[in-house]
Amino acid sequence: MGSLADEEDTDVEIYRRYADPTVYADSRTNADEKLLQLLDLLGFERKSPMPMYTWHELPQGLREREDLCATRAWVVLANLGYTVNLDPELHCPHTERIVRSALAPKPSAPSQSNEHTTVPATPAAGHARSL
Repeated sequence: MGSLADEEDTDVEIYRRYADPTVYADSRTNADEKLLQLLDLLGFERKSPMPMYTWHELPQGLREREDLCATRAWVVLANLGYTVNLDPELHCPHTERIVRSALAPKPSAPSQSNEHTTVPATPAAGHARSL
């Protein structure tokens, strides 16, 4: 059994299945523990029914906060260099602006190098899932 992230060749896919209220974060099969812990810290609950297959779900009952949590996870993970697709229906532009602002490099002295990772401008268009 492979994950949606394996199928899409990404590190994480954040989506909601058709007619299912649950928000999933599907990581690659055998994803490294650092990525799994990041998803834990970003509010997703880890599910591991089999040794090599793990995915995460947002807790039930978040309602209007689901978009906030999904968007925050997308921006943070992408900022750390992971390839992440976010279902456009879960995208919250306001949350994206706030998180990007918080992650933006702070001005530094002219002599210091200030490299940073580019985060995608918007969720992958047309990547909404109907599973």
